[in-house]
Amino acid sequence: MRSLLIALLLAAPVVVLPAAPAVAEPVDRPVVLPDGRVLNLYCQGKSGPVPGPVVVLDSGWAADSRAWRRVLALLPDTVRACAVDRAGQGKSSAGPMPRDGAAVATDLHAALTAAKLPGPWLLVGHSLGGLNMRHFARLYPAEVAGLLLVDPTSPTVPGAFAPLLARSRGCVEALKTELKADAGVPVSAVCRADDRAAALERWEARLSEIESAGGSTSAGLADQGTGSLTAPLIVLRPGPADRAVEGFSDPLAALSAKGEARLVPGSGHMIMIDRPEAVAGAIMELVAMIGNLP
Repeated sequence: MRSLLIALLLAAPVVVLPAAPAVAEPVDRPVVLPDGRVLNLYCQGKSGPVPGPVVVLDSGWAADSRAWRRVLALLPDTVRACAVDRAGQGKSSAGPMPRDGAAVATDLHAALTAAKLPGPWLLVGHSLGGLNMRHFARLYPAEVAGLLLVDPTSPTVPGAFAPLLARSRGCVEALKTELKADAGVPVSAVCRADDRAAALERWEARLSEIESAGGSTSAGLADQGTGSLTAPLIVLRPGPADRAVEGFSDPLAALSAKGEARLVPGSGHMIMIDRPEAVAGAIMELVAMIGNLP
């Protein structure tokens, strides 16, 4: 048994989680998609009916479901939550190219449906995962109960993806060379893995994701403007520990009439690692908000 108190950011109301049994141990839940590929969901929470929406989490570029484990550990077992391994990442099969936001959202919707996880869902996306979850909301608006964007990637910053593109291309070329040579060709530790073929699949998926981020993924969101989302939305941004949170704003919050932006002091880009309680608190506030909607 444990009692968990999550205080939302300074200006936000406090959500007190009641004492509850220990969270059901998270487990991998591989789901077979209609085309035979496997998409892995890392799920926790009670089986059977739950009072609120299923929480679905997508990580940033080059990350998988493990990025959310600190957040999942803070959620009570009354909340069913599943973090996804995108195609080609973690324990999921590789997928057809390109791996853009629409492809990721379509895969995720198919997996949630096949797994019989009832919607509408509360979507949580970090960084590039934020773009993916916005695509999900664009494609399946009636099946989105709420949206939490954790330092989401902005598609409007020129050259923002250049370093990641260079790294991805370098790893893909190095791994291809190593596989062709079938010899000990030196490969950066960033790229290397025990299974070189699997590593190549991962980096090809990552390359396609980051190429698409500045292309079709961003272009597909061009018409997602002010008030285009009907579900409640919270945007979290990082900040230094001494930065004031009062008056903080972010243009993405305007995507929903029920949107707001919050600063998370003492965090960097990886808010779910630096301040997991802030992310868990925002999730629980959205769960409560969704439960009170007519």
